[in-house]
Amino acid sequence: MAEATQTANRVGDRIPWGWVVVTALGLEIALIISAVAWVVIYSYLIHPGEDQAYYENHAKFSSPIVALVAGMPFWFFACRWVTRKAGTRAVQMALWAWLIVFIIDMPLIVFGKPRLYDWVIVALAYATKLVAAYLGGRAALKHVS
Repeated sequence: MAEATQTANRVGDRIPWGWVVVTALGLEIALIISAVAWVVIYSYLIHPGEDQAYYENHAKFSSPIVALVAGMPFWFFACRWVTRKAGTRAVQMALWAWLIVFIIDMPLIVFGKPRLYDWVIVALAYATKLVAAYLGGRAALKHVS
C-alpha cells in the first residue's frame, strides 16, 4: 500500500495543477490573439476601406470560426507538449485544462446573447477542442516510460 502511494506521488504520475492553469490560460490567450490577428489581416490586406462597424461585425462573425479552426491544432500540440509533465495522467491533465477553459468561457458566451448560429459554432469548437485535448494527452502517453 505504501509503495502504491509513493508511486502515485512521483513527479511524473501526478497532475501538475499549475501547468493545467497555465495551459488553459495560455490557450485562451493564443486563440484571442489569433482572432484579433485574423481581423487585422482581413481589414488591412483582404478587404480594406470599410468603416469600423463593418469590421466589428466581421469580428463577431469570424472569431468563433477562427476559434474552431485554430483551436484544434493549438489544443492538440499544447496538450501533447505540456501533459508529458503528468506522466500516466496526461489525458486527465489535458481534460482538466479543457474543463477550466469551458468553465471560464460559458458565462462569457451566455452574457454575449448568442444566436443559434453562435451556439452551433460554440458546440463544434468545444467538441473539437475536447477531442484535440484528449488526443494530445494520448499522444503524450507514448513518451511515458
